[in-house]
Amino acid sequence: MCYQGRVDEDEFGVRIFAGNVSDAYLMRRPPQPGYAVVTFRERHVADPTEMTAEEQAAWWADIGVVARAINDVYKPCHINYEILGNSVPHAHVHLVPRYLDDPAPGRPLPNSSWQAASELSSEQLKDQTSTLRSAMSQNAAFNRAS
Repeated sequence: MCYQGRVDEDEFGVRIFAGNVSDAYLMRRPPQPGYAVVTFRERHVADPTEMTAEEQAAWWADIGVVARAINDVYKPCHINYEILGNSVPHAHVHLVPRYLDDPAPGRPLPNSSWQAASELSSEQLKDQTSTLRSAMSQNAAFNRAS
């Protein structure tokens, strides 16, 4: 992830947010609508415990902006925040929206949901990216006014 830089798009997703210390990507193959990944970009750290207190605060603030937009746009009943790192040792969080009718309410999504995920069409990806960016922009304006 460090060598990739802060790209606008890659094989996995399209950047929807460039924050103070992180980038967020809407994933091309979502197991659930609105699935995104927020990657820490300030420097290489394999785990959030390697961040300074200021970096952690900034990272969680960036994650909050993205999660709020996902809530506003997709209306899930909950978002799971998954920090794994065992296969990609760089700090990142998977934002997995959960819905009342999803395959495993009250439990983690089963592997079959991840394996059966179909790729969004170019048009779907473009529309959802635009809608999420708009929601983040509106949230930023609201936060400045508060």
